[in-house]
Amino acid sequence: MKFKSHFISVVLILIFSTQPAFSQAVNFNYNYDSLAKQLPHKTTDVEKIKLLTLLIDMAPISSREPTQRQINYLDELITLNKKGGMDGNAYELMRECFGLWRSGEFENALSKCKKTIELFDKQKKVITPLLSGIRVLYNRLNRQEDRFQFYKMKLEYYLLNGPVENTAACYHGIAGYYVYKADYNLAISNYLKSAAVYKSFDTHGYNNEIGAVGVYYSLWGNDEKADYYLKKAIPQHKAFKDSTNVSFCLTPLIILNTRKKKFNEALNYADEAVRYTNKNANDATYAAAINQKAIVYLEMHKPELALPYLMKVKSLTDRFRFQIRSTGGNLESDFAFYKYYKEIKDQPNAAAYLLAAYNKAVVEDDKVLQLKYLKELGLFYQQNQPSLAVQYLEKYFELNNSIEERNNSLKVAQYENEEKDNVQNQRINSLKQERAVQDATIKQRNLILWISLGAILLIAASMIFLYRQLVVNKKVLRSLRETQRQLIQSEKMASLGELTAGIAHEIQNPLNFVNNFSEINTELIEDLKSELATGNQQEAILIADDIKENEQKINHHGKRADAIVKGMLQHSRSSSAEKEPTDINALVDEYLRLCYHGLRAKDKSFSATFKTDFDETIGNIYIIPQDIGRVILNLLTNAFYAVHEKQKACQVEPVEANPPYEPLVLVSTKKINNKVEIKVSDNGNGIPQKVLAKIYQPFFTTKPTGQGTGLGLSMSYDIIKAHGGEIKVETGENEGTEFTIVL
Repeated sequence: MKFKSHFISVVLILIFSTQPAFSQAVNFNYNYDSLAKQLPHKTTDVEKIKLLTLLIDMAPISSREPTQRQINYLDELITLNKKGGMDGNAYELMRECFGLWRSGEFENALSKCKKTIELFDKQKKVITPLLSGIRVLYNRLNRQEDRFQFYKMKLEYYLLNGPVENTAACYHGIAGYYVYKADYNLAISNYLKSAAVYKSFDTHGYNNEIGAVGVYYSLWGNDEKADYYLKKAIPQHKAFKDSTNVSFCLTPLIILNTRKKKFNEALNYADEAVRYTNKNANDATYAAAINQKAIVYLEMHKPELALPYLMKVKSLTDRFRFQIRSTGGNLESDFAFYKYYKEIKDQPNAAAYLLAAYNKAVVEDDKVLQLKYLKELGLFYQQNQPSLAVQYLEKYFELNNSIEERNNSLKVAQYENEEKDNVQNQRINSLKQERAVQDATIKQRNLILWISLGAILLIAASMIFLYRQLVVNKKVLRSLRETQRQLIQSEKMASLGELTAGIAHEIQNPLNFVNNFSEINTELIEDLKSELATGNQQEAILIADDIKENEQKINHHGKRADAIVKGMLQHSRSSSAEKEPTDINALVDEYLRLCYHGLRAKDKSFSATFKTDFDETIGNIYIIPQDIGRVILNLLTNAFYAVHEKQKACQVEPVEANPPYEPLVLVSTKKINNKVEIKVSDNGNGIPQKVLAKIYQPFFTTKPTGQGTGLGLSMSYDIIKAHGGEIKVETGENEGTEFTIVL
């Protein structure tokens, strides 16, 4: 048994160290009554279901049975959940279990409860109140061995599969089993393990375990430990208004002060315990409290004061069929009547009640009370029936010896000793580490004295090496920067080369106009001379007006050609990095036409439709026009390239389509709030998904070798980011690509 306890402790430590693997983000540190008051104010079914689930999950089961309020919450949850929303099978089974439980069908209730737990386990749900409450059914059925096997099995399951929070209830259930077996060592050790788990998510559960540790240290006879833990637990139970546990923890103080003949203090504690209990509830806590008060009066030799309390206890016990032991404490009503009749010298009734108490302890398999009653029976029969007294005392010593083998003589729980050993071992290891560090420090100092000169020389050599490496690195860096500058300039010139034919086409139009109007003006000047020679002044004036109008057109188209040339020169130069107000629609339209005509001039077989949709409300925006122009040119070049490639593919391998493939490039601008959106889309082959994430990487290109540098989109991305904008892409294979610039 000790080996297994060590094993489970080790497993628990490992589980805590890896708890997130299957621990839920659970927290039961709520005020239950405050949560319940919020329920009427929830307006939607989703909110009500969420709160009802929490109220049901965290509600502790009383010392005898689930409350009517718990059943009402279950009914409301099941009704709401009929509309759908969550897997409610476990809660429906829980409702059946609670109904059977309250009607006294404990065997069927236990079976339903186990199935409910199995359903919740599949959901990895924290169900510590339900897991802890099932021990009450085992107690009512007097099946302590089955209880132990159940909690042992569930503990192993939760340690391996989680959630780890549920191990707290398992340790609590196992601890209660050892209480029945009078093995205080393992009982208290398991209560402490339970407290260690509860501490992280349920303060009320933690306080409950600490209180139990104090109570059972008191019963074990270690008053110092009992006082320490009870003083920790009782104020917390009072703060939580936990009447059952307040009364439970006050009981050892009543017994202790009674044993020390401090009857006034004992009565004060008894009265306080009574005040904290519910006199009308189907709960043994109130009966246990007034029974303890009656025993104090009997120890004071005042049976007349004890009798009314004893009769009240008997009435409650007969009505509700309370057991001797409950989660609210021991209810030794038969033993109290034994003491009463012994006090008034009614030996037959005293013997009858003492035997009744012992027989109930045997039925409930409570070794603690069996020991107590066997000893009392031996002493009771010692004078009148010595042989019978010997029989009971032999049973007492036999049972006591078997129990003492499991309990250590120091009356300190094994778990606490293990924890102290762990702390001490950690301290020893820490001291060993400190000593090792000191030894290592001394050795290091001795070594430093011998190698300091060598270290200085080595550092000097390293500094020389680093300096030379720094010089080399600077040269390499300068070379890389120069190469980068040349690559960028090459990309610029490449894009300018793409425009060359377009520029020629665009300049040709204004030059044709200049030539045509110049020839017309030459003819008009000859006509003007003729008219002046004949003296036809009016006709001469009309001819002069025509000449003037033609000169204005020549000037306009000359400026148009000049603007194109200046734009291209600006494109080829490095950026000034100064933003200026720019008509974005005009800029986009300019590069669109230059790009298209440039491609047409290079490849006569190329043709595509391009459409524009410009938002005329945009006006001028502040940008670096030559940089944004490079971006637009790059996107347009890629778009026309994509549709041209798809067009050539369709010509090589015709695909039946209705209508046939028509290359199309769409360019649009739009003002959205304070931003401008530029879109360039095509109906080409699209970009494959496997390379989409790489398109902005320098030197990455999907074009054949020699047809692209791989710097276009990389430069475009940097330019747009430098403008504080963003560039996005949407693509579909065989559907096309759309680039969006947001400035």
